[in-house]
Amino acid sequence: MPHINQARVTAFRKARDDLVVLLEQQSTFLRHDLNSCAYMIPNLRLQIIQHLDIVASLSMKMAYESRHHPYVLVPQSSFYETDVPMHCAALKGQCAYLADRLRDNFCIDVLITVARVIDQIVANLCF
Repeated sequence: MPHINQARVTAFRKARDDLVVLLEQQSTFLRHDLNSCAYMIPNLRLQIIQHLDIVASLSMKMAYESRHHPYVLVPQSSFYETDVPMHCAALKGQCAYLADRLRDNFCIDVLITVARVIDQIVANLCF
């Protein structure tokens, strides 16, 4: 019997969408609230990293349990089981770096720069 688990695909897509919304919210906070560093640093270090872990985990489960689903078959082989988790790991490192930049320098230029980097992350999200 082919492995087509719609629930895994739906869970992955929802987790991905939640991650995108969270990143977009953080970028907006940085642009509009000069005091946003107080809650942005923990968000970058904890909340976003937790979302990335969820996306990576769901991606690997989806790749195995739904491997014959059209959504999983479109990208190259092993994309969801290796590429997405590697991309999530790289983004976790980038989020930690952005949190350090916010911690070390509270000037408006850094807030705007970090917001732009987050926008680029969302625009270049490969999954």
